[in-house]
Amino acid sequence: GDTMKKSLWQKYSKIIHDKTIDQNMETDILIIGAGITGITTCYNLIDTNFDIILIDKSNLYNNASAKNTGKITYLQDLMYEKIESVYDFETAKKYYESQKEAIRLIKKNIKKENIDCNLVSSNSITFTNYSKELKKFDREEQILKKLNVKYEIKDTINDIKVKRAIEVKDAYVFNPVKYQDALVKKIKRSKNIRIYQNSIATKISKEDDHYIVRVNEFEIKTKKIVLACGIPFFIFPGLIPFKTYLEKSYLTATKVDNIKKINMINTNLPSISLRYYEDDFKYLVYLTESSKICDRINYKENYNKAILNSEEITGQKPTYVWTNMDIMTIDHLPIVGKISEDNKNVYIGTCYNTWGMTNGTIAAKIISDLIMNKSNKYENLFKIDRGINIKKTKNFMLDVLFSNAKSYIFNSIVRNPKWYKNKVLVTNEGKNRIGIYYDSKGIPHKVLNTCPHMHCPLTFNEVDKTWDCLCHGSRFDIDGNIINGPSKYDIKFKNEE
Repeated sequence: GDTMKKSLWQKYSKIIHDKTIDQNMETDILIIGAGITGITTCYNLIDTNFDIILIDKSNLYNNASAKNTGKITYLQDLMYEKIESVYDFETAKKYYESQKEAIRLIKKNIKKENIDCNLVSSNSITFTNYSKELKKFDREEQILKKLNVKYEIKDTINDIKVKRAIEVKDAYVFNPVKYQDALVKKIKRSKNIRIYQNSIATKISKEDDHYIVRVNEFEIKTKKIVLACGIPFFIFPGLIPFKTYLEKSYLTATKVDNIKKINMINTNLPSISLRYYEDDFKYLVYLTESSKICDRINYKENYNKAILNSEEITGQKPTYVWTNMDIMTIDHLPIVGKISEDNKNVYIGTCYNTWGMTNGTIAAKIISDLIMNKSNKYENLFKIDRGINIKKTKNFMLDVLFSNAKSYIFNSIVRNPKWYKNKVLVTNEGKNRIGIYYDSKGIPHKVLNTCPHMHCPLTFNEVDKTWDCLCHGSRFDIDGNIINGPSKYDIKFKNEE
């Protein structure tokens, strides 16, 4: 089909919700983006007197919040070693504490609301098969020791030899959609919170002590704004793109006979990450083939490789195959908090470096605390204008800029890579660069081939049948409708222009 592939989790959503913004409105807080951050922020504010509107440009948790592996762990590949190498031990320690806090908060919510979301304890393992990674493992171990974390070092996992593995016990896995569904149910019972889907925000303007946000051609007047929408489109576009990059990964869920209480991730690209899930069936959820979004752009090839990789392990064809996209920062810390002193009533939570369940939860806690004028001990750790040490991140930054430039140039010169065959054509028509996709009936679907966000050329993604921007991750369907930001405009082609 020509639809975006659904994840294993998405089939579990029980919420039927079809209200959309169709008039001008006024509220105290407008939350843009109904994923883990937006929903948890709402949930945290249920008992306040604030009037809140939560909007999402498509359906609730349609993005990374429903397309991840559903791990809740503080052992996140070699995260502490990475953070310490940019900052220092104290920063790594604070990040560790924030992750432990997030795990506590998720467990507390599950208990309080009596949520059935298949939460099970699962040992987390980070491993490598490359000798050149061992020094980093040594450093990670030293940090874990200083943090008083109980861990084990292994050289085999399930009878398979590895160069080195670190394993910790107090971690979990769950079904992220069932969890968010339950929070939404609770939110919907609250008198002061309204939720709207298919409501796309396109513009924010500041007036005196409030903001006017344009949503579906209507205006929402609000005192505070929470940007919980992945890559926000209206913040100094110069800032976030230089400190972040996008990573795309491919996931499969395959039925298996036995499940184990472990979840694993390796420390080098292409990533391998896996966990087990048991519900009506037993599944192995397997993530693989991840890379910077601009590095390997033959999606079909990556997708087929991902399927082969999971078949090699399980001997079965996967039941579900889907893709996910994560926003990464060059200093490995999320971006959370007030946008600026001038806009202290605009808050943001983004860039979770693939660990969105814990980071989205802690982001929601920071944001809701700030809104209620409570202090939060992690607000400085994740703040947007933290001084990133350019010396220590310079190579990384150049690498990101180079990758983005490379894909930009590739797309500008090689308009029609050979794998497009006869299904896709990028060409010029008058002043416009256009893309044409020929569907299974041979009917052409014509769109503008430039992303409205920062004018990068678009690449056709054969797996999801979408036009993707490799610079900042906007995605459009074959008829030019926006699916994912940061672009806020469609790329529909009108002949009369």
